[in-house]
Amino acid sequence: MLCLSDASCEEDTPTSQRYIEFSFENEARSLCAGSEDHLNHYFERAFEFFGIDAPDDFSVPVRVTNEVPCPWRACYQPDKKAVYISDLDKLGDRTSAVLRHELTHAIIDRFWGQGAPFLEEGLAESLSQTLDRATPPPLAPVGDMLGRIPAEVDYTAAAYFVRFLVDTRGLERFKQVFQRSLGRSRAEIEALMASIYGESFQALEAEYLSGPARCQYQLDVCEPESATAVGDRFHLTRAASCDDPEFYGSAGADDLDIATQQTIELESGGTYRLQIAYDVPPLSTEYPRSQVVMTRCGDCEEQSIRTFRQADEELQLEAGVYALEMVMPFDTVVTIDLQRVGP
Repeated sequence: MLCLSDASCEEDTPTSQRYIEFSFENEARSLCAGSEDHLNHYFERAFEFFGIDAPDDFSVPVRVTNEVPCPWRACYQPDKKAVYISDLDKLGDRTSAVLRHELTHAIIDRFWGQGAPFLEEGLAESLSQTLDRATPPPLAPVGDMLGRIPAEVDYTAAAYFVRFLVDTRGLERFKQVFQRSLGRSRAEIEALMASIYGESFQALEAEYLSGPARCQYQLDVCEPESATAVGDRFHLTRAASCDDPEFYGSAGADDLDIATQQTIELESGGTYRLQIAYDVPPLSTEYPRSQVVMTRCGDCEEQSIRTFRQADEELQLEAGVYALEMVMPFDTVVTIDLQRVGP
């Protein structure tokens, strides 16, 4: 192709791959400007986790409908290769989290097929994390969930155990277990693990329960490759708007919270003063809903999660990568100031 100017070349440059096709039968809510980019970028990070090249022939239909063909408000249907969801967001859920989880099922199905519900939900949840980013529950045995239906699986516990298997025995052997587990009973899955891992399920579970802290992957928030380097100070102001391509979520008659993210890398550990303040619309009482979730990124022994409404306090922070997830009602402005004040 002969380009007569830089502008003409830019116009002919292919757009980035879009992995989602939305259709709306329930139009109660509409996507915010940054939602599709946020979800497409999540797909790219998931492809990287699975070690596959981003495919140019893959997209997932997402049907926003009042008639969801499952007992829940959202599900992925392998026979239709589509995600069904009754509403894009719901009060009490993490912004876009349910949709991320179901899209993760679509990715798994495309490249690995289907597995036993415990492994299926554990893998999807380990990557997407739908539940609140609260203090992790104490570890407990998981064997009695191996042959159960999805509604009887503790997603967080399954996610922890799946990550343990992947981290300690490798992704390839976990893939073998996953692809051969569908339709098997608990006893059959235990025998399958023993044949692939060369050790009993009881030994695996005992190691899982007695080892270090367990956790999930952080594909939904932490992006070390795009972190902003921070020396002694970080300052940020963001105004929540569904028209802003930095924000994801949805808009409707009931104004639920929308979100945006920022990943930073502290060059030095020490004492930091964190100040978080909000400007809200006149007569609004909604600022208590606003929150900044600070996630320490890294392996399980490094990870931590703190949630701040408003803040003016000193924190002991180690050097490393942190994700700031800002969740706010519409028209709210958040200001974050993080300054190193001591060793």
